[in-house]
Amino acid sequence: MCFDLGEILVRVSPNWSVALGRVVEEGDWSDLERENQTGRLDRQGFLSAMASRLNASVEEVAIAHDGWIQGEMEGAESLLVDLKSAGHTIAFLSNTCACHWEAMQGWPIFRHAKYPHASHLLGAFKPDMAIYEAFAKAVRCVPKDIMFFDDRRPNIEAAAALGWHAMHVPAGTPPIPRIRHMLGSLGLL
Repeated sequence: MCFDLGEILVRVSPNWSVALGRVVEEGDWSDLERENQTGRLDRQGFLSAMASRLNASVEEVAIAHDGWIQGEMEGAESLLVDLKSAGHTIAFLSNTCACHWEAMQGWPIFRHAKYPHASHLLGAFKPDMAIYEAFAKAVRCVPKDIMFFDDRRPNIEAAAALGWHAMHVPAGTPPIPRIRHMLGSLGLL
C-alpha cells in the first residue's frame, strides 16, 4: 500500500493566502515547487523566489512554508496500523521538499512506513513517469503489486498507465474514511 502524503495522510495548507494569513494573488508556482521538491532548488532559493512572486518578505514566506504541513489526518495512523495488521506493507510516495520531509520524520505515521519515499530523495516529481519507475525499483515491486492512493488525478493517471492499482481520493472530505471504504470494498481491510 503506497500513499501520497498531502491531503491523504497529512493536512496541508490549501494555498498561499491561507498560509500567509492575508490575501495574495495566487498564481502558478509549479516551476518553483518542482525545482524545490526535486532537490534542484535549495530552501533559501525557493523562499527568495516565492517572496518575490508573492510580494512578501522572505521571513513571511519562510513562516508560511514552515506551517504548510499541519499534522496527520485524523485516523491516519490507525489506518496504517490496521493495514500492517492485515499483512500489508506501507510505503509513501510524495512530492515534498527536504524541510517538510525532515519535519514529518518524527510523526507517528512514519513509524509504520517500510518504504518512505519522496520526490526530493528520488530527484523526480509526480506525475512524471520517472518517479514511479524509481519508486518501483527502490521497493523491488512489480507495478501490478502496488496499490497507490493520491488526491491528484494526473498522479493517479500516471501510476495507472504503468500498471499500478491507482485509487483517486479527491481533496475535500476527510480521506481516511473513504480509503477505508475503498479497501473494504476490495476485501483488503
